[in-house]
Amino acid sequence: MKKKSWLMLLFIIVLTVGTILAGCSKGDSKATGTDTQGGKATGGNNAGKSEGDKTPVVTLDWFVAEEWFQRNWDPDNNLMDKKMLEDIGVELNFTSGSLEKLSAMIASGDIPDLVTLNNQAAQRGVLERSGYVIPLDELLSEHAPNMVVPPSVQDWFRAEDGHYYGLPNYFYAPEDMTDKHFYPTHNTMRARQDLMNRLGIEASAFDTKEGTLEALRKVKEAKLEYDGFEIVPAYFFYDNLIQFFGADREDEQGNYVDMFREPESLEVYKFLNQLYRERLLPEDSLTLTEAQVQEKVNAGSVFAYTNWRIKWNGLFQSDEEAVYVPAGPIKGDDGNPFHFKPSSLGGWTMTMVGKKTEHEERVAKLLEYLSQDQMSLEALYGPEGIGWKYDDGHVKFTEQYLQDYAKDPTAADMKYKGVEWLVNWLDVQPAFPLPTNENERLESVTEAHFSQYSFNTLPFEAVTPKGGTEEAAINTKIEEYRESMGAKMVLAKSEDEVEKLFNDMQAQEEKLGYDKLYAYWNDHFKDTKQKLGMDFAWPENQ
Repeated sequence: MKKKSWLMLLFIIVLTVGTILAGCSKGDSKATGTDTQGGKATGGNNAGKSEGDKTPVVTLDWFVAEEWFQRNWDPDNNLMDKKMLEDIGVELNFTSGSLEKLSAMIASGDIPDLVTLNNQAAQRGVLERSGYVIPLDELLSEHAPNMVVPPSVQDWFRAEDGHYYGLPNYFYAPEDMTDKHFYPTHNTMRARQDLMNRLGIEASAFDTKEGTLEALRKVKEAKLEYDGFEIVPAYFFYDNLIQFFGADREDEQGNYVDMFREPESLEVYKFLNQLYRERLLPEDSLTLTEAQVQEKVNAGSVFAYTNWRIKWNGLFQSDEEAVYVPAGPIKGDDGNPFHFKPSSLGGWTMTMVGKKTEHEERVAKLLEYLSQDQMSLEALYGPEGIGWKYDDGHVKFTEQYLQDYAKDPTAADMKYKGVEWLVNWLDVQPAFPLPTNENERLESVTEAHFSQYSFNTLPFEAVTPKGGTEEAAINTKIEEYRESMGAKMVLAKSEDEVEKLFNDMQAQEEKLGYDKLYAYWNDHFKDTKQKLGMDFAWPENQ
């Protein structure tokens, strides 16, 4: 999914963005070889060295179903490739392409040793049912019996035949969560502090809809420019505001609630429509990609915006006075409490093993090696002691690492970064580098400010219909319909027109099969809660 791909890229790009976290000492085991912690292999630079046979060196073919992904195996120049080759005697031959390319591979039965794809992709289910991939529970039990996959991962991805077939990255296993972890959310809002100071706007103005409107009106009336660009008052988005206004997601009986049909949804569209009609929100907010909004932010032409994935470090590099600070969240009319969706707790990609592999044992050892706690850090930052070291439990980059990235970030990536398809963010989060400049400090402040409202949304993530089903087709039609109707409501000529469009939507959705889709949502929502031992998922019901 593109959003998750973009999320991953941003995590990788913003290497030195800090976060306000309690100090977390990784303990002496990080420097003294391999031990076991929380059921997963851990260790320092010697971690992961195979006790089994690692000769002769074997080459494993690995297909990644992400078109943007390009990586060559290069142990002569890449420190992590060299380390992996020495530790477990494995080389990797990466290829990549679209999900359509993967479908063609499935049709021909030509599945390589390893394949990585979005864990929500329809092709995942096809692979699980095709017999072309090996059940991981069986593979690991035979060839890596000491590797313990968190029970929640096994249960979450268990197929109808009782097996699970892959390992995710960025999965938030509840049993591994500690007081040093939190759920990061993409639901944020920021405003330019330098422009606020210039116009006499207080951050507290964004606590209410009316205060936000007044602040944005000041920006518009001031006709501000920056580097020749007219300042746009706001880029606000429905997905963020619907959470700000607090639409319910579960009723008192524990049923799934479609928040798009809640009163707060209409309130969001009326608010966005008012912003548009007052020329505080540009029409292109409905059509620009995240990358294009990012360009506008980096050019200094945006006063306030929602969406965590849009960063402003490019602007900071050219003007250290042009900083964004957290603003809001905006309370809705009913003053509902804030409960925000975190980044997907169910992970991003899944890595599976092809049935035709001739190296089952080495593949299993590779998965075990890449799943170590330490390896998540080293995959992102390079080998400990060369790219970074621990400083009071946090990653601190070496001078050579900082010099390399300052000189040529692309070349530095090719030197330090390892294989990231099994990164566990729970291993990375407590050790994240501390802020070293104002941009990083404000990023961490913003993350801490909004993440305090995030909650465990795994049951809500379980409602996405599986590809190839009738419900998936209905879901696609309704999503497309809602997107088009949402644009009409934002651009409507009056508040009354917004309300009419909103009320007319329900009848059309019934014709598209809404009742069947809702039944699927509700059944899977309830089943997942039962699996997780939860009576209620919505914080207001707990």
